[in-house]
Amino acid sequence: MHFFKSKSRHIIFFKFCFLIISFINPSFLIYGYELCEAKESCYKDEKFNKKIGLKKKLNKTINSKVNFFNEKNINPLEIFLAFTNKDSNQSSIEIEANEQSETKDKIIAKGNVIIKRNGAVLLTDYIEYDKNTKYLKSEGNIKFLNKNQIFTSDYLEYNFSDKLGFIENIYGVIDLETFSEDINLRKDNKSNTKNPLDGLANSTLEKRNPIGLSFKSGNANSSILNFKNLDTSKKRIEKWRFKSQKIKINDSLISSNKIIFTNDAFNPPQLKLVAHNVYSKNKKNKKIFISSWTNLILDEKVSLPLGRRKISDKQENLNKFSLGIDNEEKDGLFISRTSDFFKFKNLDFQFIPELYLQRIFKGETYSFREKGRSITSPKIKNQITPIDYFGGKILINGEIASYRINSRSSINSLDINKLNESLRSSISLSKNISNKNFKNLELSSFASYREKIDTGYHGIHEIYNGYGINLKNSFNKAHNKTSWSSTQNLSLGKFKAENHQGNLATHTRTSFGGNIRNEYTIWKSITKDIYIDNSYKFVPNILKNELNLVSDLNLAINNYSDYGSQNLIRFSFGPALTIGNYRKNFFDYTSLETFLEITNKSGSSPFKFDNINDDLKLNLNLNQQIIKSLSLGVSTYLNIDKDSDKFNKFINTKYSLNWNRRAYNFQFYFEQDTKNAGLNFTIFGPPFKGLGKQF
Repeated sequence: MHFFKSKSRHIIFFKFCFLIISFINPSFLIYGYELCEAKESCYKDEKFNKKIGLKKKLNKTINSKVNFFNEKNINPLEIFLAFTNKDSNQSSIEIEANEQSETKDKIIAKGNVIIKRNGAVLLTDYIEYDKNTKYLKSEGNIKFLNKNQIFTSDYLEYNFSDKLGFIENIYGVIDLETFSEDINLRKDNKSNTKNPLDGLANSTLEKRNPIGLSFKSGNANSSILNFKNLDTSKKRIEKWRFKSQKIKINDSLISSNKIIFTNDAFNPPQLKLVAHNVYSKNKKNKKIFISSWTNLILDEKVSLPLGRRKISDKQENLNKFSLGIDNEEKDGLFISRTSDFFKFKNLDFQFIPELYLQRIFKGETYSFREKGRSITSPKIKNQITPIDYFGGKILINGEIASYRINSRSSINSLDINKLNESLRSSISLSKNISNKNFKNLELSSFASYREKIDTGYHGIHEIYNGYGINLKNSFNKAHNKTSWSSTQNLSLGKFKAENHQGNLATHTRTSFGGNIRNEYTIWKSITKDIYIDNSYKFVPNILKNELNLVSDLNLAINNYSDYGSQNLIRFSFGPALTIGNYRKNFFDYTSLETFLEITNKSGSSPFKFDNINDDLKLNLNLNQQIIKSLSLGVSTYLNIDKDSDKFNKFINTKYSLNWNRRAYNFQFYFEQDTKNAGLNFTIFGPPFKGLGKQF
């Protein structure tokens, strides 16, 4: 008996201490998570339901499922429908509070108020509903959570009669990937067994490669100069943190004078989007947000105007304008403007008009041949008219029936007399084929007109026209320190392209090929970091430090109608080293790959574009931090074949200067052989969890 009395006294004493600490320094106790000054991602061990349980023991909490809101079919969370789509389905409302009172005119709930519906939760200090005016207001520490969407505020009002209201000093997180589903409070969602309040104050970053949004001007192959271990293949930002002094609600649509967004999980944010005159609208059962004018703020030092922008569940390119240099096709410096996506049925269209500045300055062009001459003849000087100032691209992606479609067309003059030289186009249709033995089997068909092919060491060549089908299979397997990957291709196509005599030739090519790639980890450092923190100023994720031995075996058998065949075996191998964390200011990151490439072939191709060079060569790729955010990238081939006329020469060399930040990256690149240059800008979207601290 004495034991139980002693234990009870200890429990009461600890509870009393908890209350004292909360009163003295309440900012360091938020919803059951102990905040951490050094890291914003230190809440991962606590659970919110523990704090809720403690509140129930310390206070006389009233839990009511039978209440006025259910009886009158009124949803007190209706104001948050402005952030989602409407649905007619209804479900009951559960209210918990220290005090609940109802009079003839008003309903009031005070103290640790919790309102739940369909897995969504609203917490507040005070909520009041006027039965006569149908006016609801709430104040205090307001928090709203529904799956991946989190909002906080200190005051809101909403009129159920005219569907008007506002939310003041709102801060939160929008997950664009699941936005429409997460906040649909009228939809009968069945929540999982986890407490929906778990992780409310959490701001951890998952240990996986970040998802970024990338837009480029110029040659996409410049991406080889980017950091190893950074995945920017998905052009999407999943989550944005945002804040606004006031957001107005009008019949489930929002408007605001200014909303500030950031993709950065830490403070101070390295990148912000300041959106002015923001409003929302419903489009094809989706909620999209539009700003009449948006500024891009980088590290609070640089402000770039972006113009009108959309924010929806499918994030589009942030930058409207791009600058590049293309000496071969566009006579040098040019500027382009990327449009928003235009959707027609299951197809996404994007238009990129271009203005050729250097062509305008010179008043002449060297991008076209003499009228009536062969497409393989040399380009000459031509006079221009205003319609030569303009060109552009059209990109199409989507689905037709069960096929994925990808199309890219470009034109570098609007002069119809130059159409046979100015137009380039390619299209492919592909689909996956179900097969028990080949799980990654893909069938595709393709067609192209004047398509340029970057063959790496062999340079850039052009296919005048071609069409065909391709069957591809692939697999990946990893075991302990070894990973394997392989692709196999079988294709049939008819091509018209330049031959070795400088004339156009047409042949049908039947091709079978495949490769086997192996990466063996010789050394790998063990990192203690699971989550990144704000000390990661230059990169958005934890870099792997490792030394791998990479080997790649390629086999190809090509047969050409009315010509012969070209068969080859190519073997490349060498080390790939990544060392450094890129957290210090000097030389804290090095990525170096050196591969020896040995080729043995028989026969030859009638075309230039796929005729394989069998010189002995080294493939070199380097990315090196110089100082703070600045790094240098180099990619090249070194010919080491003594019997070659290019012995000891660097081939197809590309350079880049990179300005690297946790939230974004600038890259200026230059291609030595083509003299092309451009500027890439990529922003990253680390998949963080929770809310974090307000910026």
